[in-house]
Amino acid sequence: MKRLFGGRNNKESKEDKEMQKFMDRYQLEDLDERDLIVLKRIASDLAGNKFIKAGMALSFAKVEEQAKITYLSALVEQNWMIIRQLGRLNKNIEKLIEKQI
Repeated sequence: MKRLFGGRNNKESKEDKEMQKFMDRYQLEDLDERDLIVLKRIASDLAGNKFIKAGMALSFAKVEEQAKITYLSALVEQNWMIIRQLGRLNKNIEKLIEKQI
């Protein structure tokens, strides 16, 4: 596992570890360097949503509301899978173009 972010203090180090866990969970290690900044913002936003999801479960929210959150979570998971697949496709296309040149 390669480290993509260097931390200067404990807070940054903790954020780096969380980011690495996120990348490992969704198998995003092969993302382009340009996409890592956006990925970090997305991961931070999703981390905040975990508290909302937990709060809904503890507050005995309506079943319909919990179902919506579950479906939205599934869509997020699917999006990461699609991003990963598109990244692989892009690399394969780049390899094909290089061979033709």
